[in-house]
Amino acid sequence: MDEIILLTSLATFLLLAAVCSIIFNKIKLPPLIGYLMAGIILSNLWSITEIGEEVVEILSNMGLIILMFCLGLEINMKKIRKQGLFAMEVALVQLPVTMLLGIVIGSFVLGLTSLQSMVIGAIMSGSSTAVVLAVMSTHNLLDSDHKATLILVLIMEDIGQVILLSVLTPMMAGSSMDPGGLAAMIVSIVVFMLVSIFAGLRLMPRVINWLSDNVSSEVLTIFAVGMAFGMALLANFAGLSVAIGAFLMGMMIASSRKSREITHDIEPMKNIFMAMFFISVGMEIQIETLIDNIGMIVVIYGMFATLIISTVFLGYWMGNENPRTGFISAISLAVMGEFAFIIAKQALDYNVIDVSFYTSVVGAALLSMVILPIIAKKSGIIWDGLSKRCPTPLRKALLSVDYVKTSAYARVNRSSKKTKKEFQTTLRNIYIYIVAVVVIEIAFIMLSTFFEEWGMKYFGGGAYLWSMIVLVLNLIVIYVPIIRIINNIKTISVLTNGGHIRKSSRTQADTFMEWFMRSNTPITGLIVSITIIIIIPNDLGIWEHIVVLIVALAVLLLYNRKAIKYRSNMGSYTMGVDEYEIVDTDMFLKMLNEKVREQELLNEEKYSVSIDTGDMREE
Repeated sequence: MDEIILLTSLATFLLLAAVCSIIFNKIKLPPLIGYLMAGIILSNLWSITEIGEEVVEILSNMGLIILMFCLGLEINMKKIRKQGLFAMEVALVQLPVTMLLGIVIGSFVLGLTSLQSMVIGAIMSGSSTAVVLAVMSTHNLLDSDHKATLILVLIMEDIGQVILLSVLTPMMAGSSMDPGGLAAMIVSIVVFMLVSIFAGLRLMPRVINWLSDNVSSEVLTIFAVGMAFGMALLANFAGLSVAIGAFLMGMMIASSRKSREITHDIEPMKNIFMAMFFISVGMEIQIETLIDNIGMIVVIYGMFATLIISTVFLGYWMGNENPRTGFISAISLAVMGEFAFIIAKQALDYNVIDVSFYTSVVGAALLSMVILPIIAKKSGIIWDGLSKRCPTPLRKALLSVDYVKTSAYARVNRSSKKTKKEFQTTLRNIYIYIVAVVVIEIAFIMLSTFFEEWGMKYFGGGAYLWSMIVLVLNLIVIYVPIIRIINNIKTISVLTNGGHIRKSSRTQADTFMEWFMRSNTPITGLIVSITIIIIIPNDLGIWEHIVVLIVALAVLLLYNRKAIKYRSNMGSYTMGVDEYEIVDTDMFLKMLNEKVREQELLNEEKYSVSIDTGDMREE
């Protein structure tokens, strides 16, 4: 490579990126937009030689590795285990729901293929850590505690998107591989991830701690960066993106004593190579294509902003955070992240998406970066305005639902430690089962065509028959976690109000909850399961789904007829003034016998019963 061409390319790229960043900094926009704009200018107004393109590609790959390594260094698993429970709960709501809704909208609204819909869902499931932190430092919208929580949410999003990228990589590569090669790649990825997470997280911090005690900080930094590139190489051999290997190495080193010093030492290097990565992203965009796809850019941004704001707000609300704070936090995350560029670039390289779609994604990301400072600054005003202008019926319904949630948390906070722990465990189980449902549906979306072709090849039958078989299998598999979710919701109702509701304070939400508690769990689970399957894209029409529902319902009724017979013979067990719990006859007799035994103990032993826990203790 001619060193003159190399030096000329480096000088041109970096100086143009610096000038563009200075201009955008004057109008309060992040440097990232300047880097992207420099790439757009270079690709449209500058004639770049083949050697120049090679320079950009090499440096952008190095920039991607350094960027992901630094993101990994920010993720201290010990700190997350201690302080990140709420952030984890928010991410467990936001990530899978955004991913699933992105798939549904991509398939039904945008007309994308299943794999393209997964790509768009993954792109929309995270926010830009760098841009969010820059906006937070400029606008004091949240106090220090809520800022720390928001940073932890961003970290959890990064972890989630690494997992999504790990899953998507073999799928995107699978279109050009035979089934045996794809299976080998999946096995190698699983082995690589397991060894990295379980062995690396234990070994690497000790190695770094030993080196920090025996060598200079300069040598330690060189070793850490070398390990990042080595891990990226191993990830590439395993069939993963080099970004994932670098990210995992950053996570391994993050829990060591000198992780902050390493981060500080490589910051200048990260800034230079990160600029080259985003310049290369911008160089993929043609101005004509950008103008031609302005409509799609607005649509993708609208989808992203709606999904990220609504799902993050839902996560905060379910965690019993103040709604106004939850809304401001959700608005603060409405900017596409670094992973959006990485996932989109991978999809473009594997020919999953075309240049037009890639340009639309990058354009939407640019639009989100421009709009975020404006809407973040006015997020409190937006919330107050929406609260005042909300239609009265909708406002009453929302307040009623919020009252039920707030009252439930209040009752749990007044209860014993045992009840609080059981409540948190049950709530966490609901999150986990929701994630399981999302994973199952994504797996069926991706594997249904393969399974249908495999069935027709080895067992015969037509595509329609195997589509029905796949639909039934989907229903059977998803039914189990749905039942678990319903049972856990009922458990939470029992923990928060003992399964009963005061008649004097009954609301519409209370009436619905009472109906839900009295409903037959298997039948409710079946209805919810078939509803999800109808929403998720597949090759069958609505009538086929209705037939499957009727058949499944008939089988369930026959199997569950003994339980239905019990439900028809209900008793009422009085708990107090205007308080009751609906139970069947056997449960009524059991509870009555327990109360008789407790009364006998009270009379003979003079025990007292805790109102909170129901435990007996000696006076």
